[in-house]
Amino acid sequence: MHGDYIEYRSHWPTGDRPRAAQALRVFDRRAQRFVTITHLHGLRDPNGKADTPARRAQAGRLADLITGIRQDDDLTVVCGDLNLLPDSETFQILAKLGLVDLVKDADTRTSRYPKPLRHASYMLISDPGAVRRFEIITRPEVSDHRALMLDL
Repeated sequence: MHGDYIEYRSHWPTGDRPRAAQALRVFDRRAQRFVTITHLHGLRDPNGKADTPARRAQAGRLADLITGIRQDDDLTVVCGDLNLLPDSETFQILAKLGLVDLVKDADTRTSRYPKPLRHASYMLISDPGAVRRFEIITRPEVSDHRALMLDL
Protein backbone atom coordinates (compact mmCIF):
# COMPACT_ATOMS: atom_id res chain seq x y z
CA MET A 1 0.00 0.00 0.00
CA HIS A 2 2.91 2.31 0.70
CA GLY A 3 6.61 2.08 -0.09
CA ASP A 4 8.69 -0.98 -0.82
CA TYR A 5 10.04 -3.77 1.34
CA ILE A 6 13.01 -2.68 3.42
CA GLU A 7 14.99 -4.82 5.83
CA TYR A 8 15.61 -2.76 8.95
CA ARG A 9 18.68 -3.93 10.80
CA SER A 10 19.70 -1.12 13.08
CA HIS A 11 16.88 1.41 13.07
CA TRP A 12 13.10 1.18 12.73
CA PRO A 13 11.88 4.59 11.51
CA THR A 14 8.87 6.24 13.15
CA GLY A 15 7.48 7.47 9.83
CA ASP A 16 7.31 6.45 6.18
CA ARG A 17 7.51 2.73 6.90
CA PRO A 18 6.36 0.47 4.10
CA ARG A 19 2.77 -0.73 4.59
CA ALA A 20 0.93 -3.74 3.25
CA ALA A 21 -2.72 -4.71 3.10
CA GLN A 22 -4.25 -8.17 3.21
CA ALA A 23 -7.46 -9.16 1.47
CA LEU A 24 -9.40 -12.39 1.31
CA ARG A 25 -12.71 -13.62 0.00
CA VAL A 26 -14.58 -16.28 1.96
CA PHE A 27 -17.96 -17.97 1.61
CA ASP A 28 -20.42 -17.53 4.49
CA ARG A 29 -22.51 -20.71 4.42
CA ARG A 30 -25.02 -19.42 6.94
CA ALA A 31 -25.81 -16.34 4.84
CA GLN A 32 -25.09 -18.03 1.50
CA ARG A 33 -22.90 -15.19 0.30
CA PHE A 34 -19.27 -14.30 -0.20
CA VAL A 35 -17.59 -11.84 2.15
CA THR A 36 -14.51 -9.89 1.12
CA ILE A 37 -12.38 -8.73 4.04
CA THR A 38 -9.50 -6.30 3.67
CA HIS A 39 -7.19 -5.28 6.50
CA LEU A 40 -4.63 -2.49 6.49
CA HIS A 41 -2.24 -0.88 8.93
CA GLY A 42 -2.11 2.55 7.36
CA LEU A 43 0.77 4.89 6.84
CA ARG A 44 2.09 6.46 10.02
CA ASP A 45 3.29 10.03 9.72
CA PRO A 46 5.10 11.65 12.67
CA ASN A 47 3.47 14.96 11.63
CA GLY A 48 0.00 13.64 12.42
CA LYS A 49 -3.02 11.97 10.85
CA ALA A 50 -4.03 14.68 8.38
CA ASP A 51 -4.44 13.94 4.68
CA THR A 52 -1.23 14.01 2.67
CA PRO A 53 -0.33 13.06 -0.91
CA ALA A 54 1.08 9.76 0.41
CA ARG A 55 -2.18 8.98 2.22
CA ARG A 56 -4.23 9.87 -0.88
CA ALA A 57 -2.08 7.50 -2.94
CA GLN A 58 -2.47 4.80 -0.28
CA ALA A 59 -6.27 5.25 -0.38
CA GLY A 60 -6.24 4.82 -4.15
CA ARG A 61 -4.19 1.63 -3.93
CA LEU A 62 -6.49 0.32 -1.18
CA ALA A 63 -9.56 1.00 -3.35
CA ASP A 64 -7.87 -0.81 -6.25
CA LEU A 65 -7.13 -3.83 -4.05
CA ILE A 66 -10.72 -3.99 -2.82
CA THR A 67 -12.23 -3.72 -6.30
CA GLY A 68 -9.73 -6.25 -7.62
CA ILE A 69 -10.71 -8.99 -5.18
CA ARG A 70 -14.41 -8.52 -4.48
CA GLN A 71 -17.22 -9.66 -6.75
CA ASP A 72 -20.39 -7.66 -7.43
CA ASP A 73 -22.61 -9.23 -4.75
CA ASP A 74 -19.98 -9.65 -2.03
CA LEU A 75 -20.46 -8.21 1.41
CA THR A 76 -17.30 -6.13 1.83
CA VAL A 77 -15.52 -5.33 5.11
CA VAL A 78 -12.46 -3.08 5.44
CA CYS A 79 -10.76 -2.65 8.79
CA GLY A 80 -7.56 -1.81 10.57
CA ASP A 81 -5.43 0.87 12.14
CA LEU A 82 -5.76 3.35 9.31
CA ASN A 83 -3.91 6.14 11.17
CA LEU A 84 -6.45 8.70 9.92
CA LEU A 85 -8.82 11.32 11.22
CA PRO A 86 -12.57 10.65 10.87
CA ASP A 87 -12.91 13.32 8.15
CA SER A 88 -10.09 11.96 5.99
CA GLU A 89 -10.38 11.89 2.20
CA THR A 90 -9.76 8.16 2.43
CA PHE A 91 -13.33 7.69 3.67
CA GLN A 92 -14.67 9.62 0.67
CA ILE A 93 -12.67 7.35 -1.66
CA LEU A 94 -13.97 4.24 0.11
CA ALA A 95 -17.53 5.62 0.14
CA LYS A 96 -17.39 5.62 -3.67
CA LEU A 97 -17.04 1.83 -3.34
CA GLY A 98 -20.19 1.74 -1.22
CA LEU A 99 -18.38 1.39 2.10
CA VAL A 100 -19.84 2.91 5.27
CA ASP A 101 -17.67 3.71 8.32
CA LEU A 102 -19.05 2.19 11.53
CA VAL A 103 -16.56 3.84 13.91
CA LYS A 104 -16.92 7.49 12.86
CA ASP A 105 -15.38 9.65 15.61
CA ALA A 106 -15.52 7.09 18.46
CA ASP A 107 -12.51 6.62 20.73
CA THR A 108 -10.55 3.56 19.59
CA ARG A 109 -7.63 3.99 21.99
CA THR A 110 -7.04 2.57 25.46
CA SER A 111 -5.45 4.11 28.53
CA ARG A 112 -2.12 2.74 27.25
CA TYR A 113 -2.16 5.50 24.63
CA PRO A 114 -1.27 8.79 26.36
CA LYS A 115 -1.91 11.24 23.51
CA PRO A 116 -5.17 13.21 23.34
CA LEU A 117 -6.03 12.29 19.73
CA ARG A 118 -8.13 9.13 20.11
CA HIS A 119 -8.66 8.02 16.47
CA ALA A 120 -6.80 5.15 14.84
CA SER A 121 -8.83 2.03 14.06
CA TYR A 122 -11.82 1.82 11.75
CA MET A 123 -14.34 -0.69 10.42
CA LEU A 124 -16.20 -0.14 7.15
CA ILE A 125 -18.85 -2.30 5.55
CA SER A 126 -20.74 -2.32 2.26
CA ASP A 127 -24.10 -3.27 3.82
CA PRO A 128 -24.75 -1.93 7.33
CA GLY A 129 -27.97 -3.97 7.36
CA ALA A 130 -25.82 -7.12 7.50
CA VAL A 131 -24.40 -6.10 10.89
CA ARG A 132 -25.84 -8.07 13.79
CA ARG A 133 -23.56 -6.34 16.25
CA PHE A 134 -20.65 -3.94 16.16
CA GLU A 135 -18.74 -3.08 19.29
CA ILE A 136 -15.62 -1.20 20.26
CA ILE A 137 -14.27 -3.39 23.06
CA THR A 138 -13.01 -1.45 26.08
CA ARG A 139 -11.99 -4.35 28.35
CA PRO A 140 -9.61 -6.04 28.68
CA GLU A 141 -6.90 -3.64 27.60
CA VAL A 142 -4.17 -5.59 25.85
CA SER A 143 -2.88 -2.91 23.50
CA ASP A 144 -2.96 0.82 22.93
CA HIS A 145 -5.85 0.05 20.52
CA ARG A 146 -9.32 -1.07 21.44
CA ALA A 147 -10.44 -4.17 19.60
CA LEU A 148 -13.25 -3.80 17.07
CA MET A 149 -15.77 -6.65 17.02
CA LEU A 150 -18.10 -7.22 14.08
CA ASP A 151 -20.78 -9.90 14.06
CA LEU A 152 -22.45 -10.45 10.70
